[in-house]
Amino acid sequence: MKGQCVCGATQFEVELQNHHVHSCHCSICRKQTSGVIMTIDVVPESLKFSQKAQLAIYNSSAWGERGFCKQCGTSLFWRSKDQSYCNINAFAIDETPSDLDLDLEIYIDNKPDFYQFAGQRKTMTEAEVIAMFQASSEV
Repeated sequence: MKGQCVCGATQFEVELQNHHVHSCHCSICRKQTSGVIMTIDVVPESLKFSQKAQLAIYNSSAWGERGFCKQCGTSLFWRSKDQSYCNINAFAIDETPSDLDLDLEIYIDNKPDFYQFAGQRKTMTEAEVIAMFQASSEV
């Protein structure tokens, strides 16, 4: 699949792992997007940039980094520093699959009370997410 930032200065190709959308309620995602970010897991090594002169990488935690376009500011991906896990902004894909489903909310204990998604799905707290990535970095 192909995707890009808002201005088109940063373009990529990627292979989706599935059509499950995850939402993140952490403080960084909320500040970065003025809301939640919706992401899709991708085959980590499949993320390839065809236009990357404006690509910037932000070292956002001990185990993760975020990619964005430094020209327009579009958030493009989050990946583990060892690059064993990667997800992309679900809305940066040029042709969004019609069968996407919201199946996971992470940092659910950081979610403000003034919004709520309809339906039921798996949730993970901040501690659960941190433990998951710390465990995978120790392997």
